[in-house]
Amino acid sequence: MATTGAFRERLLGAWVEIRENLGRSILQALGVLLGVASVLGGFSISDSQRKRADQMYIKMGGLDKLNVQPKAAVRDGRPTAMQQANLGLRDADAIGGEALRADAIQGVSRQKNARSRVVSAYADQDRQISGIAGDFVPTNGYEVAQGRGFSNAEMEVGAPVVILGTEAANIFFPKGDALGQTLRIGDIPVTVIGTFRERVFRFRENQRNQFWWRNRIIAVPANLVQRRMNGDAYRRVDRVTFRIPDLNVMGAFSKQLSNLVKANHRLQEDFRLDDVAARIRRRDSQESVYDIIFMLSGVLALIGGGIVNVNIQMAGLKERVREVGVKMAIGASGREIFKGFMTEALLLTALGGLAGLVLGVGFSWVITKSIGIPLYMTPASFLWAYGLAAVFGFLFALYPAWKASRLSPMEALRYE
Repeated sequence: MATTGAFRERLLGAWVEIRENLGRSILQALGVLLGVASVLGGFSISDSQRKRADQMYIKMGGLDKLNVQPKAAVRDGRPTAMQQANLGLRDADAIGGEALRADAIQGVSRQKNARSRVVSAYADQDRQISGIAGDFVPTNGYEVAQGRGFSNAEMEVGAPVVILGTEAANIFFPKGDALGQTLRIGDIPVTVIGTFRERVFRFRENQRNQFWWRNRIIAVPANLVQRRMNGDAYRRVDRVTFRIPDLNVMGAFSKQLSNLVKANHRLQEDFRLDDVAARIRRRDSQESVYDIIFMLSGVLALIGGGIVNVNIQMAGLKERVREVGVKMAIGASGREIFKGFMTEALLLTALGGLAGLVLGVGFSWVITKSIGIPLYMTPASFLWAYGLAAVFGFLFALYPAWKASRLSPMEALRYE
């Protein structure tokens, strides 16, 4: 209790000293304020960009996806005989992969693309056709807005039916009556059974819709592309996507899947795995460099402010030498003097840090508003900014406090 009372008394004394010397106190707190605002502002801008990118991945279907795609396996610019004989990525790879961790996989989608002439009563264009199968629609973030999706029977037999993105529906049926109408894809007449909900995502305000290409989709059953458009007896696919919500399983599954597909492909790595979560981790790792730069700029501001603080405190100490002498003459120990100066410096650091947090929030809001992204701030950013200020505030207060505690009471009383 005695200790608490002494601390309260020191705190009150420090507050009185700060109020009586407001101009000097503001100068002392200015370095802390700018340093905290710099660190918080830098972190917040980085966090806001990262959050916006995560939102984009989520709108693309989620972060828990593992994509498998064929790659052009060539040597000296030409495919080897083995590579030419290989059959590429196939339905069998997707089925085998799903069997590896059926308990962890919550969706598998397959995609087989083709290019063809698409003709309606209103338009005639060369377009990419997306043959889809499995859980393609939810895995890739699509929603059927009008009509219906493909039934299992239509998927299996490769029925001549199609679902259009909003851009495709507007181009081929500008009057808005796409459902039930017929398109010709190459020589195959297909019936429109649904349209997808428009996909819109703008990384920054007033920016072009980054999902515009997704609204161009013309989706048909993958078997229709494989059997009637490409005439592919091997049922090759252009992409297989596995959805695995438990990201702890993703790494082990990725290795198992790689071994399986490699074995299926005559030990050739003519495919590539694209783990969305790993891609985000790589991005975060790269962006951590920017966080370090922001932190260093804030630390430099804190060091600069700390040096200024030391000078101001030393100048202030000269003005208070007699005050210190009087305190010592009536019984205050050097330790008590040290604690008093440290309390005053740390209180200034705390107040300057709080003001810096407010300034940092305002600074971050102005910057993110100017580049057109929502402001996002994490508790960790606040803790880092305030923690750094506390550490440097403590370190730079040590010398003036130590110097004051070492004064001789007699010399201090004689000081003019």
